[in-house]
Amino acid sequence: MSGARRASLSLTAGFALGAAVAATLAQFAPLQTVLPYLINILICIPTVFLVAGAPETRETGRHIGSLWSDLKIPAAKQHRFWFVVAPSAPWVFGCAASGYAILPALMAEVVGPDYGIAFSGLLCLVCLTFGFFIQPLGKRLDRDGSIRSLVVGMIAVVIGMLSAVFASATLSLPVVLISAAILGCGYGLVLVSGLQEVQRIARVDDLAGLTAVFYSLTYIGFFVPMVLAVISEVTTYPWLFLSGAVIAVVCLGIMAYGKRHEVRELPARR
Repeated sequence: MSGARRASLSLTAGFALGAAVAATLAQFAPLQTVLPYLINILICIPTVFLVAGAPETRETGRHIGSLWSDLKIPAAKQHRFWFVVAPSAPWVFGCAASGYAILPALMAEVVGPDYGIAFSGLLCLVCLTFGFFIQPLGKRLDRDGSIRSLVVGMIAVVIGMLSAVFASATLSLPVVLISAAILGCGYGLVLVSGLQEVQRIARVDDLAGLTAVFYSLTYIGFFVPMVLAVISEVTTYPWLFLSGAVIAVVCLGIMAYGKRHEVRELPARR
């Protein structure tokens, strides 16, 4: 399971540090609309050469199937994936986007235009820093056959949504910072726990494919700010976040049902 932890930690660190640096440059540096992108480009150039020289760790089999057969992911059909992992996956970036996209937008008038971008970067850093450091807890909670780690992550999601209710209602700086931290914990636990489940479910040949399916489901969470912005025309953000908490509880119920009725056939650990 170390691969899952390294992947989730690397992703989180990149998001956190990249956003914090970019927001600082965009708020306070010269060439504010150019420099953040220029630095990203300069960092990517040597990375291309490093990746190009990385050795392949798996030998290609003699039989090469058709493109259609290569796109099939048998492990994605498993009951445990769709009833345990899938209900939690959108909450990965649903939590993160709530913490570093929605809350900064709600606080725009409070912090003022002179610090709006920097404050967005600060909330992103707070949210993802807590998401980074909470992930080792997912390792300690994880057990073969158990969904305890994912359940704890989803409980953090529910608490994070409830904290966002108070944050959006009060627009208090300390409350918003605390809410971003709790949402980050939900993000980190669900991300690392979901990847651990993917590694547990997948066979050797479809680990990459099932990981891709998992990330595709997590990216649904990036639609949360857009959806809430549309619905906020007819209601308020406290009610929207409260609805999010209720939906997260429903997802927990689906996961409990899925765990109770799963077929106990997991591939042998490699």
